[in-house]
Amino acid sequence: MTEQTATSAPASPARIYTAAYGVLGPAQRWVERPIVEVDARGVITRVSSAEAELSGAAGAGAEGAIVHEFGDSVLLPGLVNAHSHAFQRRIRGATHTRGASDPSDFWSWRAAMYEAASALDPEGVYEVTKQCFAEMLATGITCVGEFHYLHHQPDGRPYEDRNELSRQVIRAAREVGLRLVLLEVYYARAGAGRPPLAEQRRFVDGAPAAFLERVDALRGLADGDALSVGLAPHSVRAVPEPALRELAAYAREHGLVMHAHVSEQPRENEECAAEHGCTPTELLARAGCIDPARPGSFTAVHAIHVSARDRELLRAANVCACPTTEADLGDGIVLASEYLSRGTHVALGSDSNSVIDLIQEARLLEMHERLRARARLRLAGPDGQVGSRLLAAATRGGARALGRPALGQLAPGSPFDALTVHTRHRALAGVDGPNLLDALMLAGTAAPVDRVFVGGVRRR
Repeated sequence: MTEQTATSAPASPARIYTAAYGVLGPAQRWVERPIVEVDARGVITRVSSAEAELSGAAGAGAEGAIVHEFGDSVLLPGLVNAHSHAFQRRIRGATHTRGASDPSDFWSWRAAMYEAASALDPEGVYEVTKQCFAEMLATGITCVGEFHYLHHQPDGRPYEDRNELSRQVIRAAREVGLRLVLLEVYYARAGAGRPPLAEQRRFVDGAPAAFLERVDALRGLADGDALSVGLAPHSVRAVPEPALRELAAYAREHGLVMHAHVSEQPRENEECAAEHGCTPTELLARAGCIDPARPGSFTAVHAIHVSARDRELLRAANVCACPTTEADLGDGIVLASEYLSRGTHVALGSDSNSVIDLIQEARLLEMHERLRARARLRLAGPDGQVGSRLLAAATRGGARALGRPALGQLAPGSPFDALTVHTRHRALAGVDGPNLLDALMLAGTAAPVDRVFVGGVRRR
């Protein structure tokens, strides 16, 4: 027998990406002529700038690397969407006609949303989710936290595979090429002492044990990079305190993030006070969902109608603002400046997906604060900059909320999830280089986004 020597395939050459401007590192430093080196796995190995290269301050690059020159563009980290209900894109434009007896508030909108939720079969869930995720990707979003609560058939009976609809969401994300954090929702009731409404039955698993059995199976599908799983008690209205405690214990045991809708409407606070004698935030802290031993593991979505005590408790958490949805539903304004001043991390979400554009969400975060305070530059960071702080909410803030800290930054060890913005787009034409980020984040939209990469693979 002749001995054969195995030969490995030649390694793929490293790639270097550069543009006119960019934002680099965890500190998201604005530089001219950024240089980002990426290996064959799509992981960033080195970041630098032309200035550093010329001064000799940068390390040596990989020999034989292929250079991709993006010209008159800004290279930015991929955006991270911390809160989405993909199926709600189905009702875009369908909830803006007022009936003769319609109260035209959050609760009337909810009725229209339930009607859409009841109409979707598994293929329908896949189609609307894929459509929604594809739109996200086109706007520069590279990772999404999908707050998923369509679990069963419309009458509440489980599908043969109890995770059928969750699998359809995963299928959609994989086909689009979007990273997914599947935030599996636990839903138990219509409110204190009230069983689920007929239109809520497909959200309900019954006892927490049945829900967590499904979660165990979904965790087995996680592949680390493209898919991970978190827990989402829908709200204190929909989840009783003993179940909150059980879910919090499971999240601690398995190192999972938790998300919940918190104080989106005053009525939620009133019902919580009547049942528990405290605010929703206080209840979540009491149940162990907000865990100071695991800072950042809990995200309060909305957290609008909150007390000073609530805001103090949320120091150990994240707050996800969804300004377009909060305005659309008449919810109120997230007190972003007060959260940031306390050190609470703020993330952004597209929520109902009536608009999918995290750049617009970031701009509205600042503009709503201006309207509330009748003052400008409300979210300026220690450096006096607003645009960079808004970008941080749309990138690193979402990454932290989803338990994916390597995302939302162009830094060594992070995957090359990135987007480029063309500086000659009509929305940015004539803007001086140093003002481009502020122009994008405070006067722009995602329209100038022209390339999107996920894990080093160009998806747009």
